[in-house]
Amino acid sequence: MISKIINLTRAVIPRISANSAKNIEAINSMPEMVLSKMIRRGDKSILHVDMNHCAAARISPEGVNTIYTDALCGCNSVGIIAKAVDGKPVAVLSHYVPTNIDGQVNALEKQLATYDYYLDKNYKPKVFFNIRGSISNDKLEAVPNPIVEKVKSLVQKFFPQGSETTITPYSTKQRSAFFSSANIFQFDPADINNLKITNVGEKECFINLMM
Repeated sequence: MISKIINLTRAVIPRISANSAKNIEAINSMPEMVLSKMIRRGDKSILHVDMNHCAAARISPEGVNTIYTDALCGCNSVGIIAKAVDGKPVAVLSHYVPTNIDGQVNALEKQLATYDYYLDKNYKPKVFFNIRGSISNDKLEAVPNPIVEKVKSLVQKFFPQGSETTITPYSTKQRSAFFSSANIFQFDPADINNLKITNVGEKECFINLMM
């Protein structure tokens, strides 16, 4: 089966040009800008999460299949992917400033509580952190962040069977002019168990939710 996930990532990030038209084209090529334009054109399959907000959606081929947040520059983005009893994914995504960790955890809890009736408690949810990092020994590593343990404790309340955690750090320094700061979750409309995550800096990760 051929994937129907739209490829948003760029092989090469454009450089600033003396030609203003080329700069506008470069801005419009950023993944978050592509998604924003699709929303403005009336695409109902995409859900945008603003800063200091948390949103959730039941994923389906004919409904929402993309949820994303942009403008991460020191902020914390936490995504939780669970399964409903009908087998379809439930995606929760949040984006908060680092000074409002408790607000972010509370918002995640409200969304999980809203969908709790529908959640498959036999499925181990996947929790994804996109948080600020720093270079240590020539390697980008996550800066110690209390949100990690707080979210883990929260998820444990709803899913006593346990969960899987992935932490992806991102740099806030030496960004190019057209650097993408989006955190994007795309579910394949042809098979919603296939998930592509594009983190800040257009780092791609492909996940099979059946595994």
